[in-house]
Amino acid sequence: MLDTGDISRNIPLGHQYTRMKMNRFRSTYLILAICCFYLIQLSIIGQTASASAAVTPAPAAEASLINDSAYLPENASVPAGIMELMKSSRSKYLEGSALIKTGDSDSAQEAFDKAVDMVLQSSWDLTSTPVLKGYFQDLIQRIQQDESRYLIVPFEVDEEEEAAILDELDSSDLLPITIDPGLQNAIVADLGKTKYDIPITVNEMVLKSLDLYLNRRRKVFEDGLVRSGRYRPMIEKIFREESIPLDLIYLAQVESMFRPHAVSKAKAKGIWQFGKGTAIRYGLKVTRDVDERSDPEKSTRAAARYLNDLFDMFKDWNLALAAYNWGEGKVKRLIDKTGMNDFWQLVDLKKKLPEETKNHVPLIQASVILGRNAEKYGLPTELDPPLQYTEVSISKPIDLRTAARLLRTSTDELKKLNPSLRGLTTPANYPDFRLKVPADIDPDIQEKLAELPAAKVRIDSKSGCRHKVRSGETLYGIASRYKVKVDDLRRANNYSSKTILRAGVWLKLPFCSEDLPKTVTSPKDDSAKASAKLAGQKSGTNKAKTAKVKASGTKKAGTGKA
Repeated sequence: MLDTGDISRNIPLGHQYTRMKMNRFRSTYLILAICCFYLIQLSIIGQTASASAAVTPAPAAEASLINDSAYLPENASVPAGIMELMKSSRSKYLEGSALIKTGDSDSAQEAFDKAVDMVLQSSWDLTSTPVLKGYFQDLIQRIQQDESRYLIVPFEVDEEEEAAILDELDSSDLLPITIDPGLQNAIVADLGKTKYDIPITVNEMVLKSLDLYLNRRRKVFEDGLVRSGRYRPMIEKIFREESIPLDLIYLAQVESMFRPHAVSKAKAKGIWQFGKGTAIRYGLKVTRDVDERSDPEKSTRAAARYLNDLFDMFKDWNLALAAYNWGEGKVKRLIDKTGMNDFWQLVDLKKKLPEETKNHVPLIQASVILGRNAEKYGLPTELDPPLQYTEVSISKPIDLRTAARLLRTSTDELKKLNPSLRGLTTPANYPDFRLKVPADIDPDIQEKLAELPAAKVRIDSKSGCRHKVRSGETLYGIASRYKVKVDDLRRANNYSSKTILRAGVWLKLPFCSEDLPKTVTSPKDDSAKASAKLAGQKSGTNKAKTAKVKASGTKKAGTGKA
């Protein structure tokens, strides 16, 4: 066996030292290698942590970001009052931003509106205060971003409805009265001096109508006459383009007193009181989102074309106006049956023409006489100024509240300029919808309006089983509208006979299935139903048959049209 100790003892001392030194170096290299390995690992871990920190801010940093989520200038020279205003406005914005993320859209909208109103209603002018203007522009942008991400607009029909004036008249209004001889003589004298655009007859029915408007219905007539100023230039322009006698502007005076939201018992609607079938036939859209019977300009164009077709059919304005009220099919059959084609002869027939139609033509002629001679009869001559607006093309549903905020106007003002809109958004599936906005709006803002994000509309089926009470409505009227008993309506809403009905309250409709909503349908459904009925539905402007009135014969002559 080899003795290693003896070998080491036989190695020279210098060689033993060298060998020991090399062993120590090997140990040192090993330790250094291990240290380097751990240092590399720590470096990798440190880089990963840094990257993670960069992606996910620390809670304190995130809180700081949220608290400073609206533009505020870091400028010591900003007046203290302006800085306080911006801080208060920012606080309201932050409140709205938090609310909209929780789904409370209504409260968020109120907070956003408050944030904007604080600036707009302050004593500082945005155009001459750059720092405030910068804050305001940033505020609007942030609100738009929040709304585009989180806002869901609940669809609820939110349109005004007013009783049509013809529904307020009954047969008792035109019962035999004592005709003032002075009035009759004045009218006869006027006929010799005034050239009317349609035939005017002075008979007992026309004189009764004149008496009605000058006495019992004077206030209503005056209100309509004054209101006509908003639309008169537009109507006259369209009537000239369509070759309609200008005196027929007073047809709208009789039908609605120039109220775009007037609705009759027969569900005819708007200034010209179109029934749904006739409206669709003449190019008006009647859907869940929009009802163009309430659009003064579009409905005027449709009314002019319908009147043209009626005159082409009957060659007589009295018969055309009777057909406008009762329906061309019914008037045509009555003429064919009796062999009479004179309106006044048909009036004399017992139980042939309905009372409303008998009164319709005399009321129109009386309105023409009074309207053309307003000063002579002590009626208002100073009318409402024409509506002024600019149109912006919108091809997607946008929230009117957001649009109003951007335009620095009110939602009510936008609704007033766009009475055809049934809810709080522009219509879906309507390319190039022309939204009317105040005429003095900056063109740059108009461009931004078209760039607003599409509103997310939530259609709540429950809204089909509810009714929003409007001013002047009664439980009896609402029950009649939905064909339910008043007692059932009371029970569904826990009302007693002493409960006072308040405007703005939502009523539950009894026996209503949420799967089959009564008042909210899709545009596709509306169109399908309307198309299915086109062949035989009764319409007129109120009830005319929907078979297209065919133009025949020569055009009008000698009507005094421009």
